[in-house]
Amino acid sequence: MNLLKCGWIVALTLVPAASLAGPREDIVDGMAKCAAIADNTARLACFDALVPQVKAAQAAPPETAPPADTRAWYDPSRIFGISPSQQTTPEQFGSENLTAPTPPPPKPGEPAPPAPPQALDSITAKVTDYALNPFGRITVFLDNGQIWRQLDGDTDHAHMHGGGGNTVEISRGMLGSYDMVINGVGVALKVQRIK
Repeated sequence: MNLLKCGWIVALTLVPAASLAGPREDIVDGMAKCAAIADNTARLACFDALVPQVKAAQAAPPETAPPADTRAWYDPSRIFGISPSQQTTPEQFGSENLTAPTPPPPKPGEPAPPAPPQALDSITAKVTDYALNPFGRITVFLDNGQIWRQLDGDTDHAHMHGGGGNTVEISRGMLGSYDMVINGVGVALKVQRIK
């Protein structure tokens, strides 16, 4: 019984209640399931498996409300929450749910900025680390600093090379979703960028 209480205290300490959203809710759910395991060794292993997700959640910026939108109500990118024309570099890809940095003000006498570059449809990156939650969903840490998490509704399993050298291709899916293919083979996993 004391271990169950300790598990909840750890969960509440690591994930503040004010910031519970998305992947952080998954962590709390995972910790609750770990705390319910009777065998001490299995319970500890379950908690240990959640550590990479906790680190990813701590590294993710706090979610804030998006600024007021001035686009027309019938704009498809507003309806489906996508803005692919603004994502022109690998660092920006999949970032529509992240808070955008404020652009610097223009300097007097400078020429007009060049035309915006072409929007990206996919990126490819090397996997530096990955973690599986207790439900088998994968979170990948990429060499470009991004973190992508498999959606809870996707029941497909990720297949990684044990010795490293894994790469992923993440591309746009339907209605603002993203698909991730690992090492160029297998089914596409539905993912969401969390950092």
